[in-house]
Amino acid sequence: MTGPPVHAGRPPRTGRPTAVAEAVRRPSIADAVAARLRARILDGVVPDGGALPKQDDLMAEFGVGRTTVRQAFRILETEGLITVRRGNAGGAVVHVPQPADAAHMFGMVMHARQVALADLAGAMRHLEPVCAALCAARGDRATEVVPHLRAVHGRMAAALGDGREYLRENRAFHEALVALCGNATMQILLGAVEVLWARQEQAWAGAALADTDRAAREAGLRVHGRLIDLVESGDEAEAYRVAAGHIAGAQEYPLRGHGERAVRV
Repeated sequence: MTGPPVHAGRPPRTGRPTAVAEAVRRPSIADAVAARLRARILDGVVPDGGALPKQDDLMAEFGVGRTTVRQAFRILETEGLITVRRGNAGGAVVHVPQPADAAHMFGMVMHARQVALADLAGAMRHLEPVCAALCAARGDRATEVVPHLRAVHGRMAAALGDGREYLRENRAFHEALVALCGNATMQILLGAVEVLWARQEQAWAGAALADTDRAAREAGLRVHGRLIDLVESGDEAEAYRVAAGHIAGAQEYPLRGHGERAVRV
């Protein structure tokens, strides 16, 4: 048999809520305020690097106390959407989510599941050639894709004598194929994968520099030049084929010694 209700024998209290009741209610109010501010950030109302209104203005707008606004800020700060600066010149600076942010969360999930580097490489082998084909399929590729790819290609050519700089520009070329493909979902999805792969490269970059001579770098440059020509001509199928073969070949070195290693954030 259960005991009597807490308020048995006396009427329920009315009027101002107790401090405990207010503390229980406040997080849900803070969540609601955070949701409104989050929508402004994601909808582009507040741009990247911009600032949210001052706390006093938000208190007046939402009819809440300072503690609630600060809790809402903490929620958004935990999500990486703002950075709160203290002091007289402080405020909440907005950070619009980028593929690198998705890569960090994506990487933590893969790290927790001990996903092997070879698995991540396999995803790239299947997805990046699709981006190359999408670049070739763009009707505006002559102005919006090819000039950018040729610019990166030119920087790669200039870096043939500097292995470290060449590797940076090589990564930039592959990232450009993704960024210029014209499909936002692929840009976000594969953009996160590319960032995560680039972070794994630190494990073998030094050895790769020692083992990769100028002739190997020149061969990679020729393949990239061929890929640009295929994109320019609009040959989707051949762009896919060349990209797939190039990526598979480029992955041979890291997978030979690191393929079974789990992805790390």
